[in-house]
Amino acid sequence: MNAGVFSVARSALLAHQTALQTISQNVANAETPGYSRQEALLVANTPVSFTYGAVGTGVSVTNIVRKRDILLDDAYRSAAGLDGDAAMRRDLLSQLEAVFGEPNESGMANALDQFWNSWSDLSTQPGSLAARAVVQQRGRQLGQMFNDFDTQLTTLRTSNLERLNNTVNNINSLASQVAELNVRIISSESNGNMANDLRDMRDMKLDELAKIAGTRVINQANGTVTVQIGNSVLVEGANATPLSAQLETITPTPTYPVTDIPVRIRLGTNPDRLAPLGGELGAMVTVLNTEIPAARTRLDAMADQLVSAVNGVHTTGYVFSGTTVPGTAAGNFFQAATATVPVRASNISLSAGVLADPRNIAASGSANGPTDNSVAQGLAALRIADATVTYTGANGATESGSFASFFRSMVTRVGIQAQSASDNAGVTGTLLDQADLRRQSVSGVNTDEELVNMLRVQQSYQAATKLIKAAEEMLDTLLNLV
Repeated sequence: MNAGVFSVARSALLAHQTALQTISQNVANAETPGYSRQEALLVANTPVSFTYGAVGTGVSVTNIVRKRDILLDDAYRSAAGLDGDAAMRRDLLSQLEAVFGEPNESGMANALDQFWNSWSDLSTQPGSLAARAVVQQRGRQLGQMFNDFDTQLTTLRTSNLERLNNTVNNINSLASQVAELNVRIISSESNGNMANDLRDMRDMKLDELAKIAGTRVINQANGTVTVQIGNSVLVEGANATPLSAQLETITPTPTYPVTDIPVRIRLGTNPDRLAPLGGELGAMVTVLNTEIPAARTRLDAMADQLVSAVNGVHTTGYVFSGTTVPGTAAGNFFQAATATVPVRASNISLSAGVLADPRNIAASGSANGPTDNSVAQGLAALRIADATVTYTGANGATESGSFASFFRSMVTRVGIQAQSASDNAGVTGTLLDQADLRRQSVSGVNTDEELVNMLRVQQSYQAATKLIKAAEEMLDTLLNLV
């Protein structure tokens, strides 16, 4: 009997020692990122049957388990994907908004005002070479403003293409690590015990994948996970399929260079575009394929129609050598488009004649009237002319207005999108924090709770030692009777 008591007490000491070690591990890792609270599962040992009944044989630790809730993990990762998309979209649209930098005294709106003002000034003194020089300068500044905007958009696109490629490489690296951890977890759990540390490592990788790629996780019965991206499988068991970012082929081939070639994400050797995309990856692709091209095509439309409108009026005028009449027909003010080189924001510039000599700028609309100012007045009137710019978007919607109103509308559109993205990022960030709090309530370490558990286990351990002492006294009594 005493031998049985000693055995039960010994099992209690060992079990509670393991439980105390588990609690110590929790306290030690209370601030460790990704650590999941662990718990030692205690079960009664198989009892021994006698004629008078079954007698217990003590306690043992069956496993050390992580405290995780799969549903809370899924909710957190879903929120992380939405937050990654919103935060990245906010950052990229803020960069796009900063390209225009309106309102600004040195911005496009002011450059347009100065350009039209210079024509108004010329109309009041149509024979002035100084006034023509101001028109020439304002026209060159306006063209340079378009050029600079286009350059900044190209720089923004290039930097985000590089960022996209780095993100794709990061996704591939994380996917490979998840596949490797799948293999290690299966191997480590072949003895029936949980590979808690490896599972924590894998969950951290899965959380990161959800944020940057909007992935979804399916837990398998064998301990592995399957990771889905879009409508395809990124990781399955020991296999991870790599992503790649590629420029699409434009058909038919354009007759002039295209800057904003669409980007597509491919999975493995599948030639189709991966969709739908989420997380930071989805936001980057959307901005690269939609927002930057939309801003550039609006600028291109504005530049093209500015050149057409100004040249259309300017070529009806005449230039004079002094007061000699009749004058000669004026040429283009801006460099005109050709069949293979359309006017765009990237290449708008003064015509060679106007750039070489401001005397080639026309103010008169009469071959015999060097003091006539009708052309200068007509060009100044373009400031308020309605429907001077017309643009049809990819969705088929048509926008039109004066040059100033069209530009304001374009900048306002970008600003509203940036503000909306910022507001959305604030909401998704709050939802992510709430999802994390709910998850931490289950898997996080509460040191106060662990200290309470420690005292409870300590008391059980002390009780087991007293049981041994009582059994020892009983044994001594028995021996003294012999």
